[in-house]
Amino acid sequence: MVVEFRDGTVHPLSAQGFPVRLGAIDTGSNAIRFQVADFTGPTAYQIISKIRLPIRLGHLVFTEGGLDATTMDAAAGAFKLFRRGLTELKVSHFRAVATSATREASNRDQFLEVIRQASGIELRPISGVDEARYVHRAVRSRVDLSQGRWILVDLGGGSVEVSLVDDTGILWSQSYPIGTVRLLETMEQTGGRHESVRRWVEERVRHLTIPSPAAYPGPTSFAATGGNIEAIARLALSHSHSTRASKLPLDNLESVIRLLSTMNFEERIEHLDLRPDRADVILPAALVYQFFATQSGADSIAVPNVGVKDGVLLELAEEWANPGVSQLRSVSSAT
Repeated sequence: MVVEFRDGTVHPLSAQGFPVRLGAIDTGSNAIRFQVADFTGPTAYQIISKIRLPIRLGHLVFTEGGLDATTMDAAAGAFKLFRRGLTELKVSHFRAVATSATREASNRDQFLEVIRQASGIELRPISGVDEARYVHRAVRSRVDLSQGRWILVDLGGGSVEVSLVDDTGILWSQSYPIGTVRLLETMEQTGGRHESVRRWVEERVRHLTIPSPAAYPGPTSFAATGGNIEAIARLALSHSHSTRASKLPLDNLESVIRLLSTMNFEERIEHLDLRPDRADVILPAALVYQFFATQSGADSIAVPNVGVKDGVLLELAEEWANPGVSQLRSVSSAT
């Protein structure tokens, strides 16, 4: 696979001054994502390079408990590629994080060492609370959260983070082991029948204690993040590929669920132009989003088209602008 890193003008950097070039690596359960952006201020940035590699760490972790050598080697190759990109793009600072598959792997420490030896990159497993914090930071940069409380659902391959948020921060948050890769295993066991998966989802989430919107003043809205909700929004909203925030009516989501349930894996790829690693998980993901949106009483879903990697970049920019918030690590120190 040949990947072209799009370079741009490299601006001279002053200590804690802008512009600055920052990078983020999000090591998820279904894919590994790399993103580099030029910041002209703590919240103003332009993405100059982004890569998504479909390396599914979660499959073996969620079925057998750990990662095998083949998957580790694939991830190590991805990090070598990212390391080269960080160097070629002259990224000033970056951060690499890993979510549920890595933090749950029985051989996590071995995996982290493989990545470090291959690329010089220190990969940090983060908690569900950290995931929610990064996602809230990213969503706040795209969606006006000042007019009330929001239910925010971030669905990944291994877990779903459900939070009650506003523009000041996270009021309540909980992480649950209900991710799309885990759900995929259930779909395979049930022959892909979405009603069976729906029942499985409902059995696992019906006891969740989500704070009642009535306990807070003002309206409560619903926002969702993750690659699947972005793909669903594109299918529902005239195949729009906009990276801006969009509004997905719940009726449209239900129409997409009906459409997906009439197609098999190959048909979703052929007729809907979905990647293979999206085509197999998008239906269980849609059912999860539908469940939480219905529970919240929302009639639409805000889709900000951001995720953990964007939150990581924004946090790095804040730290860059405010020395002492957290010690930043230079690319040169990872050699």
